[in-house]
Amino acid sequence: MNKYGHFIKFERIRQNIKQVKLSDGICTPSYLSKIESNSIVPSEEILLELFNRLDIIQTHSRFTEEEFLEHVRSIYNKAIKFKDKARVSKYLDEILEEKYLFANPNNFYSYILMLNRLKIMVHNQQNDTISFQKSISKFSNEFNPFQSVLYFTCNGYLHFYNNDFRSSLNSLNQALQFHAQCNLRECESADLYYFLGLVNLQLDNIIVALDFLTKSQSYFNKELLLFRSVETYIASAVAYKRAQNYDKYLKYLKLAEKIAIDENMLENLALIYFNYATYYALEGNFKKSLVFYHKSLEFTADIFVQLKTIYCIVLYNSMLFDFNEVLFWCEKGLGIYHSDPNETSKEFVFHFQVYLSIHTGYENFEKILMETIDYFVKSNDFRHANKYAMLIANYFNAAGKYKKATNYYQLATIYLAKKENRRFTEEI
Repeated sequence: MNKYGHFIKFERIRQNIKQVKLSDGICTPSYLSKIESNSIVPSEEILLELFNRLDIIQTHSRFTEEEFLEHVRSIYNKAIKFKDKARVSKYLDEILEEKYLFANPNNFYSYILMLNRLKIMVHNQQNDTISFQKSISKFSNEFNPFQSVLYFTCNGYLHFYNNDFRSSLNSLNQALQFHAQCNLRECESADLYYFLGLVNLQLDNIIVALDFLTKSQSYFNKELLLFRSVETYIASAVAYKRAQNYDKYLKYLKLAEKIAIDENMLENLALIYFNYATYYALEGNFKKSLVFYHKSLEFTADIFVQLKTIYCIVLYNSMLFDFNEVLFWCEKGLGIYHSDPNETSKEFVFHFQVYLSIHTGYENFEKILMETIDYFVKSNDFRHANKYAMLIANYFNAAGKYKKATNYYQLATIYLAKKENRRFTEEI
């Protein structure tokens, strides 16, 4: 009889069941512990009872373990090559329908890690990606280098979607160390390099970001993976923007735009026009910037991109003192969010509430700002925490509430230091 202890342990942890509860009426907890470590082979009767309690369905597959694992890896490779969420979702359903039980623990670890990487592509932090990652972490000391790359990459994505970019980079650097110890396929290396570029970009490590993005760009261009090429051009453009090299910022946007138009990549066009808007805003041409923000809205069905674009429309209309437009777009943004509320887009509710308050006589301003600052601090978004702490400090200062103003100026300084990851005054 095959050993399935690793599978039982994984499912038990994922379902948050204690050994005592799972084993109750079936076997002793110590016997279950031996089953989970594959130290013993249980009787078929005990195995079936454990499977039933964990809702594990036994199926007969046409694949051997090695064949099915290679099938999953080929799907994983297609997913990272084309990065089409709808297609990846279908791939994921196809894999899950098989309900494959791996008797070999090593094959099982590779399967679960590739499966969770696909889940993260489709669901970000939603669904059961976090519970999968937490459960498979209990086996991490048994991982081979390939599995370690997958494990730390998944960790990196989960930190990334939680706005914890420093922890994300730490995980990816660990993945990179194991990358040198195994023969990743070229598409897998390129995907890792792209994500390393993206995270370093978030942390303003511009030179490092561009190095990794250039490596990934070379592969995507060579293999004519046009979607990946476009998103890498966009990321590189943003890197050049942050380096204040606006000529290259524009150059890379135009490279991305040409492919996106030829291939009808609407969502990427939305991002490209968003960045054109940013380019003209940096030049001080706010009216032309607004033209491109509105153009960006025409191409996107993604609610997060819509809300981010609307937020920029609010900002630049505020700077142009067009208060009617500010109120209109704040209300429109809140309406879009409430039509499909989710944690990923929640930040925009706070932005819109702040600007609504500013342009309607500062109604409930203190309460809104305090809730807003608290939200961004808890989200590790210290850039916006700093911005709104400065805003309320100026508000208190203008009202003659100097003690409160001083407190918030101090908080603003703390948030700025956290944003720039400064620990000592000597680093300023």
